[in-house]
Amino acid sequence: MTLDEIRAYLKAVAKRPIEPIPDAVRAALATLKRDAVGSGDQVLAKFLWCHEQSLDAQEHYLCAFRHLKAGEYYAAWCELEQTEVAVLALERHKESFWADFRLDFIQTCTARWQELFPYRLFYSPEFLQAEKVCSICRKPVLPRSFCGHRVGEIYDGEACYRIVTKIDLGGVSIVDKPVQKYSVLFLRDDKTGGIRDQYNYALVEYPIKALRDPFDGWEVERTTRRQPHSRFAHVGRNDPCPCDSGKRYKKCCLHEAGVLRPHFEYTFEFKPPDDVLLDEVYLP
Repeated sequence: MTLDEIRAYLKAVAKRPIEPIPDAVRAALATLKRDAVGSGDQVLAKFLWCHEQSLDAQEHYLCAFRHLKAGEYYAAWCELEQTEVAVLALERHKESFWADFRLDFIQTCTARWQELFPYRLFYSPEFLQAEKVCSICRKPVLPRSFCGHRVGEIYDGEACYRIVTKIDLGGVSIVDKPVQKYSVLFLRDDKTGGIRDQYNYALVEYPIKALRDPFDGWEVERTTRRQPHSRFAHVGRNDPCPCDSGKRYKKCCLHEAGVLRPHFEYTFEFKPPDDVLLDEVYLP
């Protein structure tokens, strides 16, 4: 494949939402990049790396959408994280193809999906980076010794980063803003000893059922509305109010028109399938 053919393939991402990425595309990019490095053309090598990274972002995003459609929510979450990482690596090297390859749409929708997921607590390992090396030259990274390669820059068609070769583990913390988003806290099933997914995915289920293709436009508006008291018949008068104000139910929303709760309203570029109810979505 020529570079023009590869670029045409990347631009047509919205027309190939289900089909897997052919190995030929990635192999052709690797060959072109190897030739550019061999001839000393660092500009072209960097340009080709950007195309590889764009392909990664597209691939992870499409894979996340397939997992969402299949109801495989944690797998989708992990793919969305990989999408985010791929796009962030490209941000400092933005070229004119950013919009052509739909990376703007991918970045926006990835963040939108992540915000709808119910995951709020994660485990995070605490460790001291006792030893690390440069990914380009493999020289040790020391406080007073700079190898000349800057993190995030592209050299010979590869991104520079630090490889931790020795760590001292300190412990594990529970955090709400993790470095690695895949470290979701799940409950353990006492009967099987395996993992039990205790999360409610209603806010994710609704839009994925309504969307036909990964590049159909959609938005979600977050507001608050009063939900009917019938939804909270199990809550006693002296129990904490379901609006999470900290007050007792009878001293808060019980005498109002309803319980004030977060409310999510979706809009879609294209009409959802007939079997999808166009209704508001409430948090449980």
